[in-house]
Amino acid sequence: MRTIAIALFLALGSTSCVLVVAGAAAAVGYTRYLENEAYRDYDEDLEEVWDATLVALNNLNYGVSAAAPLGPTEGELELEDLWVRAEAQPNDTTRVRVRVGTFKSDDNLRRAGLILEEIQEEL
Repeated sequence: MRTIAIALFLALGSTSCVLVVAGAAAAVGYTRYLENEAYRDYDEDLEEVWDATLVALNNLNYGVSAAAPLGPTEGELELEDLWVRAEAQPNDTTRVRVRVGTFKSDDNLRRAGLILEEIQEEL
């Protein structure tokens, strides 16, 4: 009986580890919202994501001319009511943060999410 309990405990313990790892892996690729900002992590390097961001913004009629990132680890754009920042992350991913408008509203968050989706399409 004790052996069964130990085996069950070990099975549950390893299952929870697998769930934690699966949950962490699933976090990449989903849009998250914080106040008036939407952000998403992409599995590509900064240069690739930055280029896709510029194309995505032009696809959505934001009229962005060619712009270089600020440096090897980050890039930032500001246009009228739009702010976009791309940041290289330690785990070889790139986080893109987008703010549309000044205040938190469903429409501003929706528009920010659409930009992040368009970036994903370009990648």
